[in-house]
This record gives sequence, C-alpha cells and structure tokens, in this order.
Amino acid sequence: MNALGIYFGIKDINLVEASGKKIINNIRLPHPSAALSELEEKVPGDVKMVVLLKDALRTYRINAQEAVFCVSGQDMVIRTFEIPALPHNELKGAINFEVKKYIPFKIEDLDYDFQVLPNAKNKTNLVLFVGIKKEILNSYVAIAKQLNLKVDALEYSAFSMLRFLKLTGASDSGVIANLNFDLNSEDEANFTVFENGFPLFSRDIVLEAAPAEFEELAQSGRAQKQDKLKNEIRVSLDYYKRKFPDKNIKNIFVISDLDSRQELEGFFAEAGLAAKFVNTQKAFGKAVVYSSVFAKSFSAALFKASALKIKINLVGAKLKAAKVVASGVNVNPLAFLEDFRLDFRFIFLGIVICALVFGYRLIRTQPLQEELSGIKNKRIKINTVLTDDSYESLNALDAKDKKKIQVLDALVKNQLYATYPLSIVPRAIPEGVWLSRLDFNQKPGGVLELMLQGQAYLADSQQEFEAVNTFLNNLKNEPDFLKYFSKLAIDSLDRGMVQGKSVAVFTISCKSAGEKK
Repeated sequence: MNALGIYFGIKDINLVEASGKKIINNIRLPHPSAALSELEEKVPGDVKMVVLLKDALRTYRINAQEAVFCVSGQDMVIRTFEIPALPHNELKGAINFEVKKYIPFKIEDLDYDFQVLPNAKNKTNLVLFVGIKKEILNSYVAIAKQLNLKVDALEYSAFSMLRFLKLTGASDSGVIANLNFDLNSEDEANFTVFENGFPLFSRDIVLEAAPAEFEELAQSGRAQKQDKLKNEIRVSLDYYKRKFPDKNIKNIFVISDLDSRQELEGFFAEAGLAAKFVNTQKAFGKAVVYSSVFAKSFSAALFKASALKIKINLVGAKLKAAKVVASGVNVNPLAFLEDFRLDFRFIFLGIVICALVFGYRLIRTQPLQEELSGIKNKRIKINTVLTDDSYESLNALDAKDKKKIQVLDALVKNQLYATYPLSIVPRAIPEGVWLSRLDFNQKPGGVLELMLQGQAYLADSQQEFEAVNTFLNNLKNEPDFLKYFSKLAIDSLDRGMVQGKSVAVFTISCKSAGEKK
C-alpha cells in the first residue's frame, strides 16, 4: 500500500504519495488562509481545507487509507531540558512541573508527549517535550476524519526532515545540525541540532519575501531573506552554545536549492562553520526542482519506510488520554443526583419523622431493657474455677490463660515507638526546606505510613526542586529510618505561595513493608 504524507505549511499544503522511497504523486496546494475573495473569507478555514484536499485526492486518484501529517513549528511547542534522574512513576509529575516554566499558558490546554534520554554518568534525564494546543490537534483530527484517513502520526516538520537527511547518506552519529530552507517560497526555515538522532535544540525561522510581480523588489526581498537567515543562524548557534557548552556541533548539513547554496557557501566559510550542502536529488531519486514543502511532505510519507529514534506520537498520546477519561465516566455513584434540587421544608419534615420513630422505639424497648438488667443483677456470681473441676479442665484453663498472656506480651513488645524514627527526620532536612504537616498512622495488615508535607524556598525553582530530592535521598541514606520505612517516594511536587513568595510545595510518603517494628 502506498504511503501518504501531508505537510501543512504557512502558505502551502503539499501532498506526496510514495511507494517505499519512490515518489508517485506530488501535489502542491495554496493554504486556505490565503483566500482572496470576500466570499471565500466567509467560509471556515477547515471546510476550505477539506474541500481542497478531497478534490486533490480525487483528481490524482489517491486511495490511501492512512496518512502522516507534518506541521510547521508555529502550531507546536518544542522544548528540550534536563531534570534529575527520577523513578519512572515520578517522571511525568516532574516534567509537568518543569515545563510550566517554558510555556505561556496552562499545560492542561495541551495535548503533549515526551521522550527521555537518561544520562547515567551525570544522573540526569534529557527530556524532549512536544505539545500542541488541543483545539489545533482536534482540527487536524477532524480533517482526517472527513477525508476518511487514519492519521498514523502528527509530526513536527523539522524532525521529519531527519529522514530526508538520512536518504542523502548523511550520518546522524555524534552531534550534528540540520538547516533546511527555501528562499523561493514563504515556507519557514528550520535549524535543529541532534545528538545520535535525539533532538537537543530546534528553532523555526520565518522569512518574509517581497511581492513577486516586481522583479527588483523580489531580488531585494531575496537578499533581505538571506541576511535574516544569516542573523538567525548566528543567534541560534550562540544560544545553543550557551545551553549545551560541552556538546560541540561536528557538522552542519544544509538542505536548500542550488542558488541558495552558492550564496551561503561564503558565509559559512567566513564564520568558520563546518557546513556540508547535501545532494537533494539523491534523496528524491530523480531530477526534480527542490522545494522545502515538497521535501517535508516526502519525509512524512517515509514514516514507516525510515524509522527515527524520535518516538513522539501526539495522536497516540491524545487517544491514550481520551481512554483514561472514558474509563472514568460514571464512576461517581451520586452522579444521578447532580440535577436534584433540595427543598429544606422536606428536609425538616424528614428529620422530624426520623426523630419520632427513634423516640417511639426507645419508649417501647425501655421496659424490656430494665427487666433484662434486673435478671442479670439477680444471677449468682460464680468463680471461673470450680472445686470439682477435673485435672484436664484445669490444664485447659491454664493453656487458655497462657495464650492470653502471650498475646498481651506481644502487644507490649511489638508496639511502635514513633519517637525514634521521627527524631531522624530533622537531621535529614536540608537548608531551605521545612515541614508544615506530619501524619503518622498504622493501616490494617501492620503497614506503617508517615506522610511529610512541607515547602522549600531558595529563590530558584530548580534549586528548590533539587532540595526536595536531597531531603528524600537523605532519608533513604538513613539505615535506622529504613528499618521502619522501606518505601519512600515523592507523592506530589508543585508551586505555591507563602507570604507572597513562590515556593515548592511537596508531599513525601514513607511506608513500611507490612511488618511491625
């Protein structure tokens, strides 16, 4: 079955149908947002987009059942950051806490996925976070549904281009950068840095052009786009070096049209950058005119034919989240009372009726209770041991008493002295951390549970996060504390306000394995 890749760019939509790595159809359409007439402006963009795509699929006789959507960076949130190494069950909460520093809106408004690259040497995790606003992803899903297409994945276009780079024979080992652009179109340029195929940094560059109908202005516009591209490359490299000072870029692979290569060779040489202009025709497999929208949609069509080390799947993450929500429907046993309206007159009447029934019961049973009490008081008091008891009876009573004594003795010997393990907690608290609440209880089965709630303030959210982890590790390194509590974990970690200061608010749970100490 042929593969279909669709790139939704800023000014264009491009479709590529491929069989393996062979191009069957290449269709370029204007983006609906570029409508000219007033009548077209009144039609919703999604509707116009569906009409355009349906017409293209029908005209070129494309009967694909599945597709991969490739979108520009303006629709997505892509961040790479480091966090300390954490247990898997605490990872998502820590990432949600950290990513709030990088996005200007609530994380609840996003459909997102992340991928973690552990660093055992430094005991850290490098996190790739990719998100998209829920209404934007819902729009793409709705388009696919109306086209009768199953979306295998929705990808960031700069990551898709890594497949195109692999087709040219370039190796992704080590730290490399990929710059792809097209000065002949309004498509965004992308500058990305990878380490062994895992993204470290990405930047999208929008290059504005002069009106094409005026040749002189068009030439001037192209020169302006070149200058802006050069400046953006300098800014991107400067920011990357500050963020990853120990990860030097081995080579910069440039994917562009032939004219642009000739114009930028001097720039890379003067800047002392190891740049290599790739042969795009080697990837396309035939002589075609290069365009970045073509290359991105072709890369998306290679989703199954050329696997990447990037395993981000926004569509899959959305479906997983929807299943979790669906599994919780109607779990509230009182959901049927949501529309019920209380009348306090009926409440008062109900209370009066219940009181009358209870009082009537007491009146009827009182004589009987008094009679029973009198009968008990008249009974003859007898001793447990009778004078005519046999030897066997006495042994049985002795064994029964010894068993009771053993139970009472076990209760005394095995009781928990909370003072000793709790005295260890103050020694484990690092600077900047304090406790606000402590709950200690013993659950059925002998499981001991200690809940520590507190805050951390060091005027830096990263240091506060690390201080909480230091507190947890200090407790784990206390052998006497572990005798009582063998399971320690951070249950929650969030931000809060204390006296006008933003602090880290945490809860640490300490549980025993079930044996009384």
